[in-house]
Amino acid sequence: MMGMRWLLVFLLLLLIVPLAVAQDVKIVEYKIDGTMKMVVDEAGNARVEEAWKFTPNLYLQMKQSYPTTYMLKREFENKRTDAQYEGMKIEWDDTNNRITSTYTMLGAAINGGSHWEIRIGDKDTTLSAQNGNTLVLTTVEPILGGQGRLVETITLVLPKGAKNIKFEDGIVKYELPSGSERNPVYLGLVALSLVGLAILNFPKRG
Repeated sequence: MMGMRWLLVFLLLLLIVPLAVAQDVKIVEYKIDGTMKMVVDEAGNARVEEAWKFTPNLYLQMKQSYPTTYMLKREFENKRTDAQYEGMKIEWDDTNNRITSTYTMLGAAINGGSHWEIRIGDKDTTLSAQNGNTLVLTTVEPILGGQGRLVETITLVLPKGAKNIKFEDGIVKYELPSGSERNPVYLGLVALSLVGLAILNFPKRG
């Protein structure tokens, strides 16, 4: 999926598995609850706000191993070379055991000529609600070898005037009235979140 998700899950796996083996204890269920809001303009760029809430054990391990958010930002930018980001800001929220981030993704929506499209998820992502140009999508998937789960709610706000909106296989397609600004940038993959990147690098278990 999108933005921070893949990267954070990957980092958590590296932290948790060695600890569990060393302690020889049964791992309790881990949970990550994420929310993302994407507001897409007529040029296809998106302003993104994310918040990822962890169970206390996950949050403490993340904070101890990555005391500065600069380290997470660097990991994200180094691995996500297929898209351009501006104004990325990541913060720890100790009170609520969560990480928040804001950034602008350039070329989030791709101009396909007769329509625009934006990859907002995968086969595990479902459309929960739609009101005009605003869609609410949900992803629920196991993490850490089934020892935990990740739940993400995504609110996608398309440009005013978007019509013929369709969602299928993680991709949202829509049309804009003639004369709307066109985005010449074709970046291929969009809106994979900082947590999301990590699952792509998830070590395979034998």
